[in-house]
Amino acid sequence: MKTVLLILISGFFLCPNSTHARVGETESQVDHRYGKPAGKWDDYVGYKKLYHWHNFDVMVTFLDGVSRREMFNKSDNIPDPHDQKYLDKVSDVGRNGIIFDKDSGTFTTKEFAEKYTAARTAAWAKSDQKEQ
Repeated sequence: MKTVLLILISGFFLCPNSTHARVGETESQVDHRYGKPAGKWDDYVGYKKLYHWHNFDVMVTFLDGVSRREMFNKSDNIPDPHDQKYLDKVSDVGRNGIIFDKDSGTFTTKEFAEKYTAARTAAWAKSDQKEQ
């Protein structure tokens, strides 16, 4: 019995990331975590994939094959304060530079948030110039 307990505890500490989605994971890790993507398209920086996971639509922005930005939307559109608390915990907010950007509703790093905002702003400015 002690051996089984020791193995379970060791597995928990050796594989702490196995149940958490985190910015910084590779594309294959994210695919494994969320399942088969429902769609893929280019984004302002890198590309984006859509996953359906536990009653959430999860949009992940990848750059160079690494998750840089993750957005969770409830599939049923019913906001729940417990969901935000849970997502903060599993996304490691406050560790390894991970932040929750309230303006965009995404988990990312400050550095990538700035890069993404600059690329989005440039794309919109370019679009506005074409219209004139």
